[in-house]
Amino acid sequence: MPAKNRTRYLGSLIAAVALGNSVQSDAQEQAHSTAAYTLEEVTVTARKREESLQDAPVSVTAFTNSTLEARSLFNLGNLSAVTPNVDISHGKGDGGSTNAAVYIRGVGQNDFIFPTDPGVGIYVDGVYIARSIGGMMDLSDIERVEVLRGPQGTLYGKNTIGGAINVVTTRPGNETEGTLRVTAGSRDRLDLEGSISVPLIPRHLFGKVAVASKNQDGYSRRLLDGTDMGDTNLDTLRAGVSWLASDDVDVYLAYDVTRIRQNGAPGTLLETFDDPSGLYAIYNALAAPLATGPGLEPGSQFDNRWVTDSPYRSNGTGPTRDHNDTWGLTATVDWQLGSTLNLKAITGYREMDAEIQVDMDYSPFPIVQTDEQQEQTQFSQELQISGLAVDGRLQWLAGAYYFEEDITDNNTTFLASGIYDALEMLPGAFVPLVPDLPCPAAFPAPCAGGQGNPYNVMFDLDVNPLTGLETENWAAFANLSWALTERAGVTLGGRYSYEKKTYDIDSIFPNSGNVATPPTTDSQSWSQFTPKLGLDYRLDEDALLYFSWEQGFKSGGWNPRPLSPLEFKRYDQEELTAYEVGLKSRLFDNRMTLNLAAFFSEYEDLQLTSNSVNPDNGSLLLTVDNAGDVDIWGLELELVARPLEAVDINLGVGYMDNEYSSLSPATGYSIDNKLPQAPKWTANAGAQYRLGLGQYGSLTLRGDVTFRSRVYNDSFNTPEIVQSSYTLLNARLTWQSAAGSWRVALFGTNLTDEEYFTSAESVPSFGFRNAVYGRPSEWGVSITREF
Repeated sequence: MPAKNRTRYLGSLIAAVALGNSVQSDAQEQAHSTAAYTLEEVTVTARKREESLQDAPVSVTAFTNSTLEARSLFNLGNLSAVTPNVDISHGKGDGGSTNAAVYIRGVGQNDFIFPTDPGVGIYVDGVYIARSIGGMMDLSDIERVEVLRGPQGTLYGKNTIGGAINVVTTRPGNETEGTLRVTAGSRDRLDLEGSISVPLIPRHLFGKVAVASKNQDGYSRRLLDGTDMGDTNLDTLRAGVSWLASDDVDVYLAYDVTRIRQNGAPGTLLETFDDPSGLYAIYNALAAPLATGPGLEPGSQFDNRWVTDSPYRSNGTGPTRDHNDTWGLTATVDWQLGSTLNLKAITGYREMDAEIQVDMDYSPFPIVQTDEQQEQTQFSQELQISGLAVDGRLQWLAGAYYFEEDITDNNTTFLASGIYDALEMLPGAFVPLVPDLPCPAAFPAPCAGGQGNPYNVMFDLDVNPLTGLETENWAAFANLSWALTERAGVTLGGRYSYEKKTYDIDSIFPNSGNVATPPTTDSQSWSQFTPKLGLDYRLDEDALLYFSWEQGFKSGGWNPRPLSPLEFKRYDQEELTAYEVGLKSRLFDNRMTLNLAAFFSEYEDLQLTSNSVNPDNGSLLLTVDNAGDVDIWGLELELVARPLEAVDINLGVGYMDNEYSSLSPATGYSIDNKLPQAPKWTANAGAQYRLGLGQYGSLTLRGDVTFRSRVYNDSFNTPEIVQSSYTLLNARLTWQSAAGSWRVALFGTNLTDEEYFTSAESVPSFGFRNAVYGRPSEWGVSITREF
């Protein structure tokens, strides 16, 4: 027996013993087809060309449509539970329930508001989605989702310093086919999904339409007005036309529209506290007694009486709304110019109109309430030309990219609302602003109170900023992959990017008419060359070893929430250099794939958002700073195996740690702090068993478990809002007809009813901490008909 086959045979025996299975006789082995044990090949376009997942020398996790369904993954946020070193949450509470704060390997962005940009790029059919609002997209009508870890500064470029999520929707084909699905479940859940693909002109013109309507009552409730929080009310439509203009030209036109009408994020008040430098005490002394509304009796105070005994209940009464309308058009042209030359053009236009109302203190008092209205348009154009050379040993791609965005924001924010009015009502200046000062005292002694007192305006905090941002991004890129020998290859890539932003702001305090930030327009520009070097070596036809060195960057901006002209400050770009070594392997005659990656990242001038106390008046101070430099390192393991024809297992493990190498003293953080949204351990495991029922079809039982270690929810690592480690358990039982045209599934998520929060904030200026909790235990039944 050849050495190679002998190794595979021995490996198969070892695997069988490890799984507790008896070794079958040679006759039994021959009775089974090897194909029945072989894992399905997964094709990805992570490097902007089709190739097997196992042949791509990059760290990428891919989910096909069938995988998404089998693992009960309904929206983009679910992917963090099944992808190592990935964290996806709603981010800051005022971003609403559809905001997607994505972190990969510790790099991302928690804040939704511009001019801050996401650190992980989301692409749909090759079109970059610039804003994170609405990013918790529904995964209906999806062919494949690819999660690329590490900077993608060559082929993707804009805002992919942490990684990229590449969403590929389904395309129509030359056969008439369709899907109908109804899902019902907990809290009156009712999802309706349908799609149909038909040849309009056989072999030349094909069309598709896919629609989904998803509705469910919320899992959190406001006690004082009965409002459901965490509800779902989403309608979406995707349509596409594919035209084979000739044997060499393929044109695809796609349209999508989504309408969301939901309440705000399902948060709750964790605790109140009196920070001596904040406004907690002065609010309770002056404004709280004058506040009116549901639940407020004479003498009410903003204190822990408004903390409920359930993570799914709150005493909020302020406005809560998450409305979002988005639509887009995409045109993709593939032109085969010759046997070794291809031209591709991707044109995208998108619009977003969002209204987000949030009561962040989750109490009857107007401590922090926001009413945000954003309108955004974006246009992008990408051209790629690719080909083969040197007898097919050299694969090359070159391209150019243009992107422009125009976005406006009208934000009405209430901050400790009522202090200014209460001071104006006082008969005189009775409130000392410095220690041990006797009041009243003659002006200009620093005593607040009394109508017209100029010191009162220090506490006029309700603010209405009008902001706008225009962005232009130009880039040129190239990527070469050269097979030096039959086993060894090298990849060289680079991207030159130029980005210009123009930001304008006009912010006033409407109660007093004072100016928070006078009408101001400022422009900044950045340019950067981000290179890549990759080496790969085939140990044999089933094992690929690779190394990569790559850089990424994200442009800078301005402090997005200034409450005075002095707070209107610029921050600069951030940069990341990543080193990665990995192994991709097929084992046991392709019954198992095992992928390993180790990485080390040098993160420079990282942009961190902080929430602190303004030393001038105790109010809120929200800033974005280039905090310093941090080193991030870690490991990832992903395994998929089919030890028996009817058994599939998967395992994913991520380990990550980080350490500041330098830190600006102005940030106020400790150099011993850890990055937010960067758990040290992430792990997921799943197994399914398929039982054949002959002419009655089959039953498949599946279980999935997810583990996530401790997570810091802010840059200060505030201990009261640290989420400790937790484990989630999901299960699914699916019956499929013998012809495969019918499926009925019973599923449950978070079966142990684990309580955990996905995001949390500490606001010392106003003395409260809040959290948004993850979904409790849920069940559902899904019926699918394919034709």
